[in-house]
Amino acid sequence: MERPDRLYWRIVRREGHYAWIGWSLMPLGWLYGLAAGLRRRWYEHERRQVRLPVPVMSVGNIEVGGTGKTPVTIWLANRITGMGYSVAVVARNFGRRSSSCRVRLDSDDVRKNFTDEVLLLAESLLGRSSVYAGRSKTEAAIRACRGEKPDIILVDDGFQHLRLHRDIELLVLDFMSPFGQGGMLPAGTLREFPSVISRADHIWINRIPSGMSAEWIKRRLVDYNWKAPVQFSRVKHTGVRLVGGGSLAHLPSRTLYAFCGIGKPESFRNSLEEVGIRLEGMEVFPDHHVYTEDDVVHLRKLMGATGASGLITTAKDAVKLYGIPDTGDIMVQTMNLDVRGAVAELLEDVRKTIDSYRKDKRENGDRID
Repeated sequence: MERPDRLYWRIVRREGHYAWIGWSLMPLGWLYGLAAGLRRRWYEHERRQVRLPVPVMSVGNIEVGGTGKTPVTIWLANRITGMGYSVAVVARNFGRRSSSCRVRLDSDDVRKNFTDEVLLLAESLLGRSSVYAGRSKTEAAIRACRGEKPDIILVDDGFQHLRLHRDIELLVLDFMSPFGQGGMLPAGTLREFPSVISRADHIWINRIPSGMSAEWIKRRLVDYNWKAPVQFSRVKHTGVRLVGGGSLAHLPSRTLYAFCGIGKPESFRNSLEEVGIRLEGMEVFPDHHVYTEDDVVHLRKLMGATGASGLITTAKDAVKLYGIPDTGDIMVQTMNLDVRGAVAELLEDVRKTIDSYRKDKRENGDRID
């Protein structure tokens, strides 16, 4: 039987006879979109949202399947910290630990309590920004506010987390499918109707391929939101490191076998091929896959069968390999964002919002409403 995630993407892309399933699900998609819109209106009534005594900025999207919002959150946290402000990042955790807490990477056993995105945030921001996670982002934000007293809280994947009042809404769109694929869930990838783009204060077009322009998306965005400044980013390969530690001085000259468990695996393949890394194949696991020793054995067999010289994966997958035997020599692609566009406007909005809250705090004190 076909894996559920693969079946879903066949429906979204309307492949073969799966197209009829996609079309038949569209009425459910319209109902889903209507329910999402009513939910947003209900929560946006001021008395139904929790307001913190520090500014809150959400980094989110309008579709499932991954738009690269977590790397954007990491980039923002580092830039805001560089401006002299303290930052706490909040994310939802689907791991074994349900209560909200600060994420500390003390041991491999601790890592098992958290999901990949939470671990990636904590590892990438170690020593610069604190990361709080829990089943409820609102509870995690309250814990961060009381524990760290940061100048600003960033909420990863926060565009639909309506219980928490947000001062700045940053919407991340993927270059390859900025307005989703196949319509609304469950027929397509959209969480909300595209008209919700009008709620964004800033728009970020991510993962622009080398040599391509996102101006066509910017022109189409005018139909939904003509006021929001637009940022653009390309994913930039910065090197290759090993899960066990250390980095490679040069790109591997022999072919590799890739594997990942992310929302849009084709973006990983493209990023490797763009820098000249040759692949014998790629194993795709479900998004947020939890790796086991059996998975590593399976990957080693695939590597041997194809004649590849090694295994390579993403940083998001690598955080789930620690503590598993025979993973130290697995290669990890390291990446950064090359950001252009209205970056100055975004950071100035952050500065003004923080300064406004500081002034209000001096006059009225701390209070969680």
